[in-house]
Amino acid sequence: MQRAIEEYRLPRHVVQADAAAQATSHADSMSIETSASNSNAHTEQPRKTPRSPKLGKCFRDEDELAASHSLPNSIREALAASRTLIVICSPETQESPWVRREIEMFEQLHGRERIICVLAAGSSEESIPPILKTRMMSDANGILREMPAEPLAADLRPEAKAKRKAELLRIIAAVAGCNYDDLRQRERIRKRKRIALSSAAAALAIVAIGVFAFQFHRTSEAALIAESKTLAAASSVQFEQGNRIQAIQTALEALPTSEADHSRPLVPEAQAALERALLVNPDSASPWSPFYNIQAKGDILQFVCLNKLSLICVLDDTGTITIASARSGAPFLTLDLSSYLDDTADFDAEDWSIEATEKSALIAWSCNLDDPLLSLDPGTGILNWAVDNEGANSLAVAEDGATCTTARFEEGSFICKQIDLTDGETLRAVSEDVPEASATKERFPSCLSPDNSHLHLGLDDRIIQASFNDEFARVAALSSRCLPGIFSLKYHENALAVASAQIEGAGGITGFLSPWQVNTYFIGKDPWVASGTCDMNVIGPNNQWKALLDTPQICGFIEDENTTSVVCAAGRTFIVFDLATGEILYQKELSSVIVGLSVDYSNDIPFLPIATADGVLDVQTPSAAQDILGLTNRTGTNYYFKEAIFHRQDGIMLAIVHPIDPQDQLIVYLLDSRKDDPVHLSLDELIERGRKEVKRYEAFELNGAPHPL
Repeated sequence: MQRAIEEYRLPRHVVQADAAAQATSHADSMSIETSASNSNAHTEQPRKTPRSPKLGKCFRDEDELAASHSLPNSIREALAASRTLIVICSPETQESPWVRREIEMFEQLHGRERIICVLAAGSSEESIPPILKTRMMSDANGILREMPAEPLAADLRPEAKAKRKAELLRIIAAVAGCNYDDLRQRERIRKRKRIALSSAAAALAIVAIGVFAFQFHRTSEAALIAESKTLAAASSVQFEQGNRIQAIQTALEALPTSEADHSRPLVPEAQAALERALLVNPDSASPWSPFYNIQAKGDILQFVCLNKLSLICVLDDTGTITIASARSGAPFLTLDLSSYLDDTADFDAEDWSIEATEKSALIAWSCNLDDPLLSLDPGTGILNWAVDNEGANSLAVAEDGATCTTARFEEGSFICKQIDLTDGETLRAVSEDVPEASATKERFPSCLSPDNSHLHLGLDDRIIQASFNDEFARVAALSSRCLPGIFSLKYHENALAVASAQIEGAGGITGFLSPWQVNTYFIGKDPWVASGTCDMNVIGPNNQWKALLDTPQICGFIEDENTTSVVCAAGRTFIVFDLATGEILYQKELSSVIVGLSVDYSNDIPFLPIATADGVLDVQTPSAAQDILGLTNRTGTNYYFKEAIFHRQDGIMLAIVHPIDPQDQLIVYLLDSRKDDPVHLSLDELIERGRKEVKRYEAFELNGAPHPL
């Protein structure tokens, strides 16, 4: 915390409550005999100096007062010179007499308003000093009485990294005397600017060299050629980043305005850059081409596709839903999720999920049991309906988009509801006592049977089954149990396939390997079980190891005349099982952990588009038909992938990828398997096509209406 305060630079234009908040700061621990977790921080009285972007120096006694001959005098001097006192609270805090003395001394000097509590360990009841829980206040008769008080407190107990950062920023806002929400938004803007500047650095450096050369050789043909090559290189960088429209614009700047224009030489690299950005004659060895990117307001939490409207919806950690065209990536609409709620006091975007329906509605639901269930029109942003207190631990949408089924755990019970997606009315509900159940905000995977009569939900190593026909819910009595972590469930006719893994505890991850298991259950037939081990670890940016724990997954089913098979991804391996017997029909290990896999068909031949964590997009066919399709290639990208989904629209296959960095962007790639079908366009035709693409995109942004690819 001391380092965070001393090293933090206030963003420009942050509004501070008063000039005094710009003072230097100091920190000291409570006393020599107390632990390092019991410390106070102070900020000095205001000085009439120009505002510095840094908050100043923190004063800590274990750093500053170790050699002091008079500890009380030194502490009094520090308190007198400081503006803010930060009390680091743990169960030992209440036992230290120095803590109480420093608080009393600071309150006498400066009052109570600038005392901040930081919870480092234990609960607030056992850690926050009693002196800060009360204060002397006048009652209705003007008599001073000791009244309860709530101190300003931040929580720095060990939690997720993002939560700790938010709490540190809250402390910094209090020290700086500025609004926390204002500072948080400024911090996000500063972060996005850093990412944008770093991603464009290579292109700008090349352009700068070209511009520098052009300034000294303006009338020289060599200078024009150099500038065109520079712009062509910049266009290629933009294209790789998914900025296809900008890549087209840059390539057009590198070319003459037409074949008849001789004021600028025709540079082959510039024409090739334009052809690439226009997806003319793609590289036959790399069937996946960057298509566009989607910029979210904050770090992306989830994204889904609305097939009928051809829209991509992205939920980020600010609670914003960004909606863009799946055909071009052009922005369509942004929705503020919290604006649809009556009470936003406890709103946390990470509690929420979004689901797409076949009827083009967007369902937003929360794992906070007090939050509502929302149906939104993604084309207009209008709220179709809302159902209060319908938070859930899982939500499954029927294939026809007519209903959804929610499930939630309360203390000792399991409640399941089938809801009409037209008006939000509850059609059927079942509940069952589950003695070991407790209210939780954890999400659990679930799926519906094809006729929507049964919901199956994965809970630890068991399956909860709810039947709406018989109106009962029960813990299914399985002949063989799953591993403790169930990640995926999918139904196919009369078979339920379940993928699970042991990711912690005894028998869990050892080195790089984790046990996985696939269970398949049938109606009126014995189940089968397949198992193995998988690698969940990948190397991410800066060669840092990262565990991707969203594996294994049931990815889909393949049907032909004789056999139905189930496709499973486990770590870096995908396996195709015979659904009836569990026999392995096909198995292949890829270069890294699989983060996206889908089952699709081309001329009735199945193929599997795949994304792996090392930034590779691939196409596999679990049969000898691979050579017939010509889909034998993989395409490497410049990113590390966190997750990916595949979307087919009007015969076009898209890979929608969330990279590990930057976390506030989606990169979309287009699959084009053309190999021996070159398109011959003249320069004038290329330039005209490029101008039309740019105009169409600009018209989309202006009008906010979808347009063809």
